[in-house]
Amino acid sequence: MKRKLTFGIVTLGSLLAVLPLFSAFEAHVINVVAQIENALYVHPESRNFGTVFPQEYREMGIFVTFSESFSASDQTRVSKVDYDIKQKPKPRPLFEEDIGVEAARLWCHDNYPIAEYDGNAPEWQEYLTKCYPLLCPYLSKTPANLDKNDVGVPPFHNPFATSSVAHGKINKNGAHVGDNWVIDLAVPCFTGQCAQDWADFVHAHNPIADPKLYTLPNELEHEIFGCDLWIEVTKIY
Repeated sequence: MKRKLTFGIVTLGSLLAVLPLFSAFEAHVINVVAQIENALYVHPESRNFGTVFPQEYREMGIFVTFSESFSASDQTRVSKVDYDIKQKPKPRPLFEEDIGVEAARLWCHDNYPIAEYDGNAPEWQEYLTKCYPLLCPYLSKTPANLDKNDVGVPPFHNPFATSSVAHGKINKNGAHVGDNWVIDLAVPCFTGQCAQDWADFVHAHNPIADPKLYTLPNELEHEIFGCDLWIEVTKIY
């Protein structure tokens, strides 16, 4: 009994030592490659309203369509793209150069002061050193080609609310292969300097907005305001 037990242990040890040798006799390689392209093309890449005045109403357009790769005739696997148009605070150029564009955009978005504007508050002083005063609440995103698949947002809104995200859909095989959007600016007034018809001006563009929430502090007069519009693909099918 003792000899058989010893022999069995030695045999098992020999098998364990030999098994790895057999696994190296054959191998298979699967090559995996993919060419990754953007699905959308957006024109133009920037919009500048220049100098504007309280209660002016200005309109500019942008065009969203398929990228060259998505539009190729031999690309037949997918034909539709859903996308959102979001808005985020805009960092100043020197801040972008200091920490990088993406990091600067993220900082301006994550550190927008919750408290009401106070030019003497350290958080507001730091913020306005790194980021532009916010233009986003006064910009609309309105579909211009009356596509029922597109949902816009009027001016005078909370730019951080989910309800302030515009939605678009384009179909490569549909009647419209691109979306025209109107980005309009309803210019706010400064506190204590608004015209008597300020409330009418606000309600003409957004009937449910509270005019008192969209006046600007006097200290920000002469400042350049900014907003980044983000066109983000949400579905390809």
